[in-house]
Amino acid sequence: MRATGFAVVCTALLLLGGCSSEEKPAAPADAAQLASAAGAGTQKARSSKIALETTAEDGRKVVVTSSGLYEGANSKFSMVAEVAGEKRDLIFADGVLYYHLSDAQVRELKTDKEWVKITADGKDALSAANGALMTDVVEKMDPTRTIERISKSGKVTKSDQADLNGTATTHYVLDLGGAPAEVWLDGDQRPVQVTMDKVTVKYDSWASDVVIIAPPPEAVGDSR
Repeated sequence: MRATGFAVVCTALLLLGGCSSEEKPAAPADAAQLASAAGAGTQKARSSKIALETTAEDGRKVVVTSSGLYEGANSKFSMVAEVAGEKRDLIFADGVLYYHLSDAQVRELKTDKEWVKITADGKDALSAANGALMTDVVEKMDPTRTIERISKSGKVTKSDQADLNGTATTHYVLDLGGAPAEVWLDGDQRPVQVTMDKVTVKYDSWASDVVIIAPPPEAVGDSR
């Protein structure tokens, strides 16, 4: 009877967060706490796989699969972006977005370089067509930037527990200065999914082995 009574008490305490040898972070109650917890979880894991889906302003469907290495302002991404059915390889490193040219583009540009730089305000054809879109994609994929936005203007309007594709998460609904957003964090306070600005970003394989290096200078040409 004593053992049974203790088991009942311990079960009740477990539901309240007690009687556990593994201490989990407390669920954040407001946007500042949410940003702090997610930032700590992201910094500890440091890397993940990413899948992003969105629709460009001109109606093109954009799907990106990526590996991300999160180092604040020095975050890096290796990406395969599928835009309107056309796949493009890109690397974001050292604050620069590199685009891998197809064989047809190499011939069109009359270059022997494999890579070119894409900038948001570039005047070359590739930047003009893709610069703003790809810059926005990088912004949305990087959880450190999302966390920064939440910390500055976010307000938690709702939170609950949710199973997301087999992962137990805490689900937050936020108001980011008039723009709605949703964030799902796992038990280690790492982002599992983020939706904002009509973009859905999914994260998995946290703390995976990710190495991302910018193309060598001799392989990068001028797209003009």
